[in-house]
Amino acid sequence: MKRLLIIALLALMALLPLAAQAPTPASAQSGNMWTAWYWNNPDWAGNPVLTQQVPLVWFNWGYGSPGANVPVDNFSARFDTNAFFYAGTYRFTITADDEFVLMVNNVTFLDTRGAGRSGKTMTVDIPFVQGNSNVSVLYREFTQMAYITVNWQLIKSNPNPPPPPPPGNNCFPPSAPSVQNRFGDFTPCIQQGIHQVNCFQSDGAWNSPNQGSIQMEPQITVWGACVADATAMFQVSCDPNVPPASFNCSKTEAGWFRN
Repeated sequence: MKRLLIIALLALMALLPLAAQAPTPASAQSGNMWTAWYWNNPDWAGNPVLTQQVPLVWFNWGYGSPGANVPVDNFSARFDTNAFFYAGTYRFTITADDEFVLMVNNVTFLDTRGAGRSGKTMTVDIPFVQGNSNVSVLYREFTQMAYITVNWQLIKSNPNPPPPPPPGNNCFPPSAPSVQNRFGDFTPCIQQGIHQVNCFQSDGAWNSPNQGSIQMEPQITVWGACVADATAMFQVSCDPNVPPASFNCSKTEAGWFRN
C-alpha cells in the first residue's frame, strides 16, 4: 500500500504545472523586499483586503487562497519593489496562471491580459542604468490553479556606457523630449532609450499596427510626430562629405529610424 501511495504521488507531481515544481529563484532578487497587495476581485478594484511584505514573488497557491479575505478564485494582486540594478541588460522571466503585467519605472514591458498565455513562461530583456528602479507586477487569477513566479538575471553588463557627445558638436537631428499620440505616451521610452514597442498601445482600430509589427521595426533614433511609413532625409554627420541618410517613420507615428 505504501509503495502504491508513493507511485501515485510521483505521478501527480509529473502532472503539475512548471511553477508548482519551480526551482529556487536566482540570487538576483535577494536583498530586496516586495510589498504585496491582494484584492477580492479580479480587477484591482477598491481597497486591498490583504497586504504582505515578502522577499520574493514566488508563489504557488494551487487551488487555495493567498490569505485571509482573499477568495480562491477571481482575485487580483500587485507586487512592488525598489531594487538595485547594475548597468546592463537584464532578462526577466515570469510564469503565471492566469495573467500578469510587468512594469519597470512605470513602463509596461509584458502584458498577458486577454492574450491566452495562462501558464506560459514569458521573458523580456530590459536595459538598465546603474541604480535603483521600481519593479511592479500585476497579477490576476480567475479559476483553477493559481501561481506566479518572477525572476531576473543580468545577461549583458555595461559598466562604462559611452559619454554623450559634447554640446554644439552633434549634427544628428535632435529628438523631441516627449511624444504622446493615439498609440500611447512614448516619453518613458525616450527618457530610458528603449524600443518604442515598450510604450506602444493599440488604439483598437481594424487597420492599426499590432505589437508584432512594431517589434520588427528598428529602434527609433529621432523622436517626434510623423506620418507612419513616411520617409525623410536627415543629416547624420558634421562632416560635409557625409551625405544625409534616409529614415522611415515608425508605425507608432512617434519618430524616425534609419533605413
